[in-house]
Amino acid sequence: MIIDKTFKYIFKLFSLSSIVILLFHQNMQAQAFMGPHLSQYDPLKVTYFNPGALTNSDLRWQINILSTDFTVGNNMVKTASLKGIFKEFNPWSFFKINMDGERKYLNLHSDIRGPSFLINFGKNSIAVGSRIKEVSSINDLNEDLAYALFNYYDDFLSYPDLKNERFSVSINAYAEYNIAFARKIINGEKHQLSAGINFKLLDKILYSTIDGRKINLDKIESITHRSVNVHHSELDFIISDDLHGRKLKHDWSPDGWAIDAGVEYTYKASRLTKGYSFKVGVALNDFGTLKQINGSNSFYFKGNNQYVPLNDIDIDEVSFENIGKTLDSLGTRTFTGGKNNIVLPSTLHTYIDLRVLPKFYVYGGIQINPYDFKKRVGLANLPNQFTLVPRFETKLISVYVPISWDRYNEFTGGAGIRFNQFSLGSSNIISSIIKNKYTGINLYASFSFGGKRRVKKV
Repeated sequence: MIIDKTFKYIFKLFSLSSIVILLFHQNMQAQAFMGPHLSQYDPLKVTYFNPGALTNSDLRWQINILSTDFTVGNNMVKTASLKGIFKEFNPWSFFKINMDGERKYLNLHSDIRGPSFLINFGKNSIAVGSRIKEVSSINDLNEDLAYALFNYYDDFLSYPDLKNERFSVSINAYAEYNIAFARKIINGEKHQLSAGINFKLLDKILYSTIDGRKINLDKIESITHRSVNVHHSELDFIISDDLHGRKLKHDWSPDGWAIDAGVEYTYKASRLTKGYSFKVGVALNDFGTLKQINGSNSFYFKGNNQYVPLNDIDIDEVSFENIGKTLDSLGTRTFTGGKNNIVLPSTLHTYIDLRVLPKFYVYGGIQINPYDFKKRVGLANLPNQFTLVPRFETKLISVYVPISWDRYNEFTGGAGIRFNQFSLGSSNIISSIIKNKYTGINLYASFSFGGKRRVKKV
């Protein structure tokens, strides 16, 4: 049946992607490069975190060659500990649906930063760079529906009747070309205040959303026939015109804008003291919009509240065209063209960074997603997150131990290291190894080089 095969196709595609992600460390997380984004000796990481902190770097200039950060977090699928996966030939035996009575969420994020350049002069800083960012989300999926997708994708309709009041699935991928400027507004012996803004020109790569409402799948089965009724289920499916058939075709063009903006206050106990006593900052990230044109496969669907024999919609090959024919049998499908302004996955965060001992620091931060997907704003979004990062930092080497909590991964702990201008680490590798079950993983790496460090006058 086309319904069975459609769900099987979609789920297998999602499952294979998830295995690759989990085993080869790709994902989504709120703050990328957890640890190095705080370093005075790696200022280009600060550009997208808080551009107001650029002027506090101990480097005169820096060039980034390549930096990548990948993460996945969810409360839907859990696995055995990371070390357990590699003891068995078949990793599928370690994947289970998380049956805790909660609605299900999944979040993926990729952050790839290309060639970038920073220069500090006087009280000012200027940075120029580029990156590719991808954010994908599943929000508010009913546990029964998630369980059916995971366990009955070979015969989805063998599962009992399903309902889901509201859920959303989305992906937003785009490129950024940015220029940032920061300046010290106050530069006293004890008190310093700096502010900065990072303006970004956006180039859309792909955008797609599935927004489901009043989902109600009801079945009648007998020895001779099977029928299905989706009642008055509603579905909005939008996919940008970048996808032609099964091929992604992309031409460069400015499709939108965004800004990062922030301020940072620094306190030094004495001008004779090396380094700072503490920093306090606040920043708004990825505030902006992205224009996109709905592709020819975009539509709005509403069920006709009639039972339809499955034999009437028996089609072998899964494709946009055949899925459309299936939906046409179950209700009314209306094509939705036109243009839309997409809200970016913005975040607002505030933090404090304390020096507890010489070369030892502790960072504490809160990151908030200002949008509510239930109001159809920010469907591809980043989670609220609480973060603590103890670290040891010198000019040559840094060691980070990030600890964080969000609804996708709950509590996680990781480790990272910076040697000169090379960084490698994970925000949750420690918890992934020691937990009996884990629901996500992260890995980042970056390589850059910088010029002379500033000579501070005493």
